[in-house]
Amino acid sequence: MSKHLMNRWRNSSLLLPLALVGVLVSGPVQIGAVAAEEEPAGVDVEALIDEVRAISPVIAERRMQDLRIHIERVEETAHAVASDPRTPAGRAKEGEQFCYACHGQDFEHFFNVGDDISTSQANEVCMECHRGGERMHWYGGAHEFQDMACIDCHNAHSNNKRLLRAEDQLTLCSNCHQERRVDFHRPHHHPVREGQIECTDCHNPHGEMGRAQLRSGGVNETCYQCHAEYRGPFLWEHQPVREDCTLCHNPHGSVHPGMLEARTAQVCQSCHLTSTAHPGDLLTRHPGGSQGEFMLRGQSCLNCHSQVHGSNHPGGALFQR
Repeated sequence: MSKHLMNRWRNSSLLLPLALVGVLVSGPVQIGAVAAEEEPAGVDVEALIDEVRAISPVIAERRMQDLRIHIERVEETAHAVASDPRTPAGRAKEGEQFCYACHGQDFEHFFNVGDDISTSQANEVCMECHRGGERMHWYGGAHEFQDMACIDCHNAHSNNKRLLRAEDQLTLCSNCHQERRVDFHRPHHHPVREGQIECTDCHNPHGEMGRAQLRSGGVNETCYQCHAEYRGPFLWEHQPVREDCTLCHNPHGSVHPGMLEARTAQVCQSCHLTSTAHPGDLLTRHPGGSQGEFMLRGQSCLNCHSQVHGSNHPGGALFQR
């Protein structure tokens, strides 16, 4: 190879990596510039604060710092997704503040129930988008009947997943249902405090047709969603089990194993007090020992009647097998 060709090869071998470096460097810069140009502008916080101050100076001045955070936070919620036509941001016209979708044109109200808006009016604002589905039975439901507003539990500017006013469902629900907070601190309880299940796994707070706003329409059907092994049908059915699980169990929590309403023998004796069954003084200590003491040990009645929820054994009439 001649000296001239060797120099040309060396120069080209140096220029090629430099050209590649130039492409790699300049490429992202150009893409970033285009992306920056196409990125939609967010809510003009200062402009909104000025608008609110002009309408309600008392609110604006009293909560100036909080108002700024409040407006910025809504940008992180589902209500601000402009690409979704179901959201306030998606329904807003070009150049229009989507805040008006909830607060009314030119901020007619600030959801101060009893002051600038009534409970029913506040709920209607939410129902314009959230009608139907799980809220199908809201009207006439237990919470609506108690004159509750959607904003008693939800905050459209909240930073948690379901826009709740509390960190979790148990904290929120137990603000009113305080007896449930006590139940979930008992030794035997469903793992709600542990975060394994939530109140809404069993109940629909927006209303249901059945008792206690249970999602499956009834107690047993709700319980069977997890405890399917007790659904049956069984060859030998235990009637209280078919009728209502809560005849024996407290579904929220109990001081007794199995979340029973009372000690095992006492639960059984609430029905089984006939002369043909075990005597009514079952828990007393007989002079000779044996039966009374035996029923105080282990699992009490379940020491023998282990299949108390029902049996498929041909000889399981007494739920012993």
